[in-house]
Amino acid sequence: MDKISSVNIVYSSTRDYKETLQRCEKVLEDSKVTIKHTIANKSEKDLKKLDSSTDLILVIGGDGTMIGAIRDLCHLKIPFLGINIGKLGFLTDLQLTSLEIDLPNILFGDYQKESRNILEISNKDDSYRAVNEVVLHSGELAKMTSFSLFKNNRLIANHKSDGLIVASATGSTAYMYSGGGPVLYPTLDVFAIMPMFSHSSSTRPLVIPAENELELKYEHDEKAKVILDGHNEFDLESGDSLKIKSSSTRYNLIHPTDYDYFEACRSKLYWGLPIVK
Repeated sequence: MDKISSVNIVYSSTRDYKETLQRCEKVLEDSKVTIKHTIANKSEKDLKKLDSSTDLILVIGGDGTMIGAIRDLCHLKIPFLGINIGKLGFLTDLQLTSLEIDLPNILFGDYQKESRNILEISNKDDSYRAVNEVVLHSGELAKMTSFSLFKNNRLIANHKSDGLIVASATGSTAYMYSGGGPVLYPTLDVFAIMPMFSHSSSTRPLVIPAENELELKYEHDEKAKVILDGHNEFDLESGDSLKIKSSSTRYNLIHPTDYDYFEACRSKLYWGLPIVK
């Protein structure tokens, strides 16, 4: 793989980042890698200053910090590397315990690169991106709503449920996972679709190719909420529609060479642990 000669650093302003940032700066200096910008993840004005002239976006934070950075900066087509100072660390998989070993190796070109798709969502007013999922819900706890879901203008089903989750493969281990949805290998170009608490006992999660366009037509009398990655939020009214497709813009993640997705599932989601030891 290519060596890394310049980076931009995005750090979580809501976490204790300073010591980790200093350690990264020391490794980068020792490796003769140029730091062009160091920016807090909440600084939208500064984020807009970044361009595509660097080799890597180094993200210091948790998965939420990484998701936000991907959403804001994927158009630059620069790969992302995450250093985990959060909790789960599914996307920020460089650990502090091995930072001074793994980071120099990556900077000298010893890494894996992985390409993933991102969701593009549009309504009558605007368009958005989501890394993990699109969630429709009634806006109130335990309250049903109704909508129809189409694939390339063909009806999939009419639903009465508390809402709907449409996730990318990356997002299958996020909100959808807690709802009992399928786990999808993160490089798959698919959508996972799961009505939440459906009125029909025959409703099951559905996985379709991301080359298809989904359209949700909202049909309930009262407003519903749409939330993207737990971040952007807007209302849907009766008669409104929402279109979901795979964006033409993809993003790349960089991992250490010994990265193993299934090891992450075992260690972070506790796969295979016995009920009783």
